Amino acid sequence: MGAVDHAGRFFAELSAVNDAAGRPTLDYLVRRCRDRGIAVSDSTVNDWLKGASVPSRRSQRACLEVVKILEAMALQRTAGFVKRPDGWWQGLLGKAREQRAENRGGRPPRAKETRRGPMMLPADVPDFTGRDDAVRELTSWLEPGGEGTVSVVSGMGGAGKTALAVHAAHRVRHRFPGGVLFADLRGYSPETPWEAGATAEHLLRALGKTEALATPEEAVGLWRTTLSRLETPLLVVLDNAATAGQISALIPDPPHRLLVTSRNTLSALPGRRVDLAPFDAEGATLLLDRALRRTNPEDERVAARPDDARRLADLCGHLPLALHIVAALLRDDPDTPLAAQADELTEAHDRLDRLRYDDADEQGRPLAVRAAFDLSYRRLDAAQARAFRLLGAMPGTDTDLETASAVIDRADTGRLLADLTRLHLLRRNGGKRWDMHDLIRLYAAELARHDDDENGAPLDRLLEHYQRVLGLATCWLGPHASPRSERFPDRSEALRWLDDESRNLAASVTAAHDDGRWEQTCAMAAELVHYWEFRRHVREWIGVGTLVLDAAEHLGPEKVHRASGMLGNAYRVARRYDEAMPHLRRSLELAPDRPAMGRARHNLGLVHVCLGDYVEAEACHRIDVEICWESGDVYGSGEALTALGDALRMRGEHEAAADTLLRAVLMFSRLSHPEGEIRARTNLALTLLGWHPGQYGSCGIWHLCHALRLARELDHQHAEAIVFLNLAAAYLEACPACHGRAALNCATRAADRYERHDDRHGLANAWRNLGQAQRAVGDPAAGRRTLERARAAFEALGASEQAEKVAEQLTRPDEGPEHIPGCLGGKTGLHLSWLDELPDSVLRGDHRVLDGVVFLDFRYALWQPGAGQDKERRRR
Repeated sequence: MGAVDHAGRFFAELSAVNDAAGRPTLDYLVRRCRDRGIAVSDSTVNDWLKGASVPSRRSQRACLEVVKILEAMALQRTAGFVKRPDGWWQGLLGKAREQRAENRGGRPPRAKETRRGPMMLPADVPDFTGRDDAVRELTSWLEPGGEGTVSVVSGMGGAGKTALAVHAAHRVRHRFPGGVLFADLRGYSPETPWEAGATAEHLLRALGKTEALATPEEAVGLWRTTLSRLETPLLVVLDNAATAGQISALIPDPPHRLLVTSRNTLSALPGRRVDLAPFDAEGATLLLDRALRRTNPEDERVAARPDDARRLADLCGHLPLALHIVAALLRDDPDTPLAAQADELTEAHDRLDRLRYDDADEQGRPLAVRAAFDLSYRRLDAAQARAFRLLGAMPGTDTDLETASAVIDRADTGRLLADLTRLHLLRRNGGKRWDMHDLIRLYAAELARHDDDENGAPLDRLLEHYQRVLGLATCWLGPHASPRSERFPDRSEALRWLDDESRNLAASVTAAHDDGRWEQTCAMAAELVHYWEFRRHVREWIGVGTLVLDAAEHLGPEKVHRASGMLGNAYRVARRYDEAMPHLRRSLELAPDRPAMGRARHNLGLVHVCLGDYVEAEACHRIDVEICWESGDVYGSGEALTALGDALRMRGEHEAAADTLLRAVLMFSRLSHPEGEIRARTNLALTLLGWHPGQYGSCGIWHLCHALRLARELDHQHAEAIVFLNLAAAYLEACPACHGRAALNCATRAADRYERHDDRHGLANAWRNLGQAQRAVGDPAAGRRTLERARAAFEALGASEQAEKVAEQLTRPDEGPEHIPGCLGGKTGLHLSWLDELPDSVLRGDHRVLDGVVFLDFRYALWQPGAGQDKERRRR
């Protein structure tokens, strides 16, 4: 290896920064130096810029000041310019001086200093957008000094790997006076890929080596010899590699650098890597805007309709190739709105057909998404290609190894997943799951539709697998939970699997319906209902429930009875009561026996309560209680009593409601059924608070905290939101003057949980309680803002009655809260701080206070302190 020409490198770098600064006049640079107290002549600066002499130690300060001025100008003038880190110029200058000392005087041979090698890079992409982090990484790695000569950019077809590599190479080309070489290795091309020998010949010709070479080995040997004799750094860009074997023999030694692009991760190559994903939504929209303005700077379509632009970018999967194709189509027809172009892409079955443009990109490759994917698919062996097709045809969004193995039906499924991931046809998602880019999934599914060899067997295997595992997971849920299996040893494991597979399960039920598998459609949905209700996945519940009802019509009245009840309950949970009622009435009409009739009455009664028909609701639930007692359904009796107690509460019969709900609490407690107990305790708390908040408020709060404890143990997030919402109301009802701060904390937690679950109605209720709590703690301005927010949210939901109630609250004066009648704090000045601390202690898992409270006739709370408690707590 020849010595590195540090002096030549210094002059090349100085020339590059001078170019980026716009080549200011010598007079300007000299004046700027003098303004800073540094004297230097224009002839000296001219010698530096022209490479005539290396700055001496005496003139180093002046030279570094010139560099500083030029870098500041370049940052303002040249987009993407990156200044060198502190101390870098000083270090290079020191090496250049040492080299000068070995020569005669300070002037290295002119030919070596000024001669630059060949520049083979394609033109930089004119509207190159984003990728700031990737560009920053690559430009920092493409540094002639130091170790590590190889950098790899990998990613799926159409991700913009070549554009990134070319752009980064243009940014650093001044660092490589030996030249910048470029070669397309045709690894993913209809043509024969280049092997190392052919690539070496191509690169040698660029360097002026025209010797006749008998074998590829001779070409590779001459390439390495030539590099070893090259005294100035050289950058080589090898595009479109398929295997490490095309590259490994060509890797240069320092100070030269090699930049490679591939759809393969090329893990066998040493070096650093950038794994290039499609853009995020913001970057994709920006690329679309810049691409449209390429030929018409006045094109305002993206700026004028940002929502349509985001929708269009989403349909393109944020893939640069697809975005460039759409931009080209839109440039051809400047009157086409973005929404119209998006509408054309909405239909998935022909989206790939529309994502093509009759032209080629800067590298001569066709502007067609399908063509880009074809090149990757052709590289697969038979097993990989089959796995790719089957994975693309699977319903849902992602998969794990267990499910993929069931569908692919091979012992080496894990290896196939790894192969497809390495080739960027699959993506690793969260460590143990895999997914596909949306457009690649469309492509794979299209291939699968044309593959008749499987005859529906993959869907058979998938549904059989899901039914088996789903049955084991949902054993932990539902009214008659019968857990314990090796597959799901505890509830948290079952819920984790259900959360991961939720969308895939819904999509699989849809696939079963679309394939006319009516029994499987109904059976899988019946298992999923308990999970959907638990997690409040209402959209999936309604969507699949509609298909289940259609499937049930093919199977007879009893199936229709169940499907109607399922769909009616989904509409009820979604607060779409008018849509729920006809389905629930039909379910009642088709009930095959008395227990089924009782369940149907129960569901109807829940809707009657929501619609304000409390008498009708009470009648429904009394019939349900009677039927449950007849049939010996203890769990059903608890649910019926809970619903009956709520109907009695809404009718104002608080004492009867409290008695009924207490029976339900005890029943569920004996059954060890926490979900039922949560509902019963919550309704009991609301009854006590509505009856005598001053007398029974602490008892209601205690029951709510018990419900919170159970919800935490179950990971029942929606139940937590309901409990915190009611705790906030309970503290305000008990006494806003005493418990305003506790109400504020609970309302904030309720709002956070409802927002996380996208429950807008619950969120509006939480804001209403939060606004009242903010007023109670002496922040009326914040309270008014939050109440206005709640009113607007209720109006947007069409909940005019609730909006009017909030509006009435807003008319009240912002006065400090007063103690309510019967409040212990108002009577005695004693503030029950333990009561305010109960929710926090439950969240911490400290249940000592909760378990140490005893109620006498629901009126007073007595905390029984243990050994070591302080006197103040004993006094309370």
